[in-house]
Amino acid sequence: MPNADVYDAILIGAGQANKPLAAALAREGWGVALVERKHVGGTCVNEGCTPSKTMSASARVAHLARRAADYGVHTMASFPPWPSH
Repeated sequence: MPNADVYDAILIGAGQANKPLAAALAREGWGVALVERKHVGGTCVNEGCTPSKTMSASARVAHLARRAADYGVHTMASFPPWPSH
């Protein structure tokens, strides 16, 4: 019979919860297998929440910068015109 690896815990997915859990269990001496198909960090960090929030925050800052004069803030920045779609 071939040798099989033996683990105390097998964690499926290396998202925001399992990564620190795997580290904590390993510090306690557990044998841990962490299985991830695609992205370490999970969907939220790599494709979902974080990139979306960054894009939304950048768009808001660009919007406020364009409207600075409406709030009495005058800058020397020039902005290209918005696309006409």
